[in-house]
Amino acid sequence: MARKLAKTSSSNIPPEIIEIILSKLLSVKSLVRFKAVSKSWNTIISDPLFIQNHLQSSDNTPNNNLFLRRYTNSTDRGFPLVKLEGGKIHAGGISVENIPNGYNVILCDCNGVLLLTDRCSEKKYALWNPSTRRERHLATRYELNGDYVVDHGICYDKITGDFKVVFIFATEYAIYSCNNYSWAKNKLGTKCRNIGSTGSGIFVDGATYWILGVESTNISGTQLVYFDSRTDKLKVLRMPEQLYDDKIYFLSYNIASLRGSLCLYSYNYHEKSVHIWIKEKGIHVGDNRTNWKEFVTVGYFRVRYLWMTPLCFVENKVVFQEKSIRFVSTEKTVEEFLAVDVYRGRFIPYRNSLYYPAGVKTIRT
Repeated sequence: MARKLAKTSSSNIPPEIIEIILSKLLSVKSLVRFKAVSKSWNTIISDPLFIQNHLQSSDNTPNNNLFLRRYTNSTDRGFPLVKLEGGKIHAGGISVENIPNGYNVILCDCNGVLLLTDRCSEKKYALWNPSTRRERHLATRYELNGDYVVDHGICYDKITGDFKVVFIFATEYAIYSCNNYSWAKNKLGTKCRNIGSTGSGIFVDGATYWILGVESTNISGTQLVYFDSRTDKLKVLRMPEQLYDDKIYFLSYNIASLRGSLCLYSYNYHEKSVHIWIKEKGIHVGDNRTNWKEFVTVGYFRVRYLWMTPLCFVENKVVFQEKSIRFVSTEKTVEEFLAVDVYRGRFIPYRNSLYYPAGVKTIRT
């Protein structure tokens, strides 16, 4: 394949046709190798728009339900790959190796770039793309008077091409800019805590989201917040109106990225039902105008573990992750239950990505 494509580089084939051909290649390893064919090929493959479109094409590939366990195996330095297919879990056959030395935990991801740390100390952090095996070590972690880290997240700003790593503390948050090699900090205006049923930040549709417990003189409870990379501010996003109804006892709030949109999950304790809402596209939406559409409600659904969360779509089913895996049909029925213990290896999507953790500073319009 490489030889055939290389021959076309000296022909009269228009660059846009070559770009279409290259965009059809899902193998990141091949595309990285093809950058050496010529300067024009390197320009095409390195273009931010090409990288963005390639990631979207990979995400839309049928049966692309690959996940990484967040922890390495005790026997090797690889993150095991897991595939959900046909209502079954295929696990443990392949591992993504060549992890940066000293890192063994995946905290979160953004456009295929992972934030790694050391399970024992969590005093060092690195960004790593498992598809390209390229890495970026963060400068010494920003210290805030010994305050502990409540949560983490990565946000990608496609205008500046900057990957920003966000560390949320109890009363402040710190931002590391990969483009500027610099730290910045801001006050939260309230005291926050990890509520225990959510993971690290979810990057979707241009912003990174968290569900946090908050405490202040004016408010105490749970908030959905997001990081706006344009202003480097954490902002509050209003949740679906049903969640503010005191007559309905919802619990176990959680979020995920489903079909490129932000999804919010909650469990109605009294009715034993699962509710999933999908947020409208766009991040610059006023809190009072946020449009949530209820995607599916499933009754007679008993949650055994409160940290259960939507994971992905498989055919016409939503896959939920708790200590085991459940498949919920969009026809509002619980179709399958797989008693596979995944608690020690919580999943994170594996994405074929050309993004480099340092980002790029320009984007084609």
